[in-house]
Amino acid sequence: MRLGLVRYRYAAGGGAEKSLLMLASGLAARGHEVHVGVSEWVGDNPEGVAVHQTGAKAASKEFAHTVRGLMEGLKLDTWLSLERVPGSPMLRTGDGVHAAWLKRRAPYQNLLRRFYCAMQPKNRGLLDLEKRTFGYDGLKKVIANSNMVAGELTGYFGLPPEKIELIYNGVNGADSWREEQARAARRQVRSELGVDRDVPVMLFLGSGFQRKGLGFAINALTHLPRVQLWVAGRDRTAAFKFQAKRLGVSGRVRFLGQRGDADRLLAAADLMCLPTIYDPCANSVLEALAAQTPVVTTLGNGAGELIDQGVNGYLVGSPQESDVLAGVVQKALRLKTPFSHRVPGYDEMIERTAASMEAVVRSAES
Repeated sequence: MRLGLVRYRYAAGGGAEKSLLMLASGLAARGHEVHVGVSEWVGDNPEGVAVHQTGAKAASKEFAHTVRGLMEGLKLDTWLSLERVPGSPMLRTGDGVHAAWLKRRAPYQNLLRRFYCAMQPKNRGLLDLEKRTFGYDGLKKVIANSNMVAGELTGYFGLPPEKIELIYNGVNGADSWREEQARAARRQVRSELGVDRDVPVMLFLGSGFQRKGLGFAINALTHLPRVQLWVAGRDRTAAFKFQAKRLGVSGRVRFLGQRGDADRLLAAADLMCLPTIYDPCANSVLEALAAQTPVVTTLGNGAGELIDQGVNGYLVGSPQESDVLAGVVQKALRLKTPFSHRVPGYDEMIERTAASMEAVVRSAES
């Protein structure tokens, strides 16, 4: 089959970008002719995959119009967009629903900020693009990466359940955790960072610090006198460093920057804390569970559906209540590992997505 994939931009490092790369390579390995439409591709092209760079500068309407024309011009059997592109026959909602994100963010903003966001051209443009994307009559299938997102698709756009398929994000090495390797990594990382083995450490892992709740994690430290917070990810740090200093906890917050060794950090930490406002399905949570590291996250995180409360982590409602968040962290620090819980791997995600695309093609042919 001639199959296509769409993403605005590819650059190694992000969870959505990794999913795109794995999907493209996986589809090619199944014998399909695979075409990828992007504005820009930074890095090596995957073997057996044709990459088409449109050069469109805007991430919304301009790119959507250009890449749709590209995909249709290639005469593909079907194509799957990982972006909001009106006219897509198939979509994977890795970025969730923008309308839902704005609603979840609103309680944490003052009235002036809410008004600004409502009037902001970028948000209005995305909402319009989203409405036209999910309202397209020719839309055959939408892949949601959590039940939370599946519910949003039905609630905001009236998509019938039969058009929605649940396929969680996948992680590498979901079944490869070894206790001996984890113990060695824990010793090495803590030695590198000068942290004693008995110091409780919670890891914040992810880029986009404000949305993912780094400020809430720092607030919780005021109720956790012995705990260190390690922050790994890409974003501006000045405001959060100032917050930590103002609260008197700066000595227990370590900003590690963008790292390529998340597995080692997870082994060295005692838990991962991601008090996110909204996340369709945080890859970092899946990575933590695969590494047998307990997780504390929120009901606004689709990956929380894989948490068994009191076994491999805990969920909180409002991350803004720092004492409640701290109390849950304390409980998570007492959880026993390893725990028995299956985490979806990349192979499963690729196989199920490929099967979904193949089914759409066969349905059109019959």
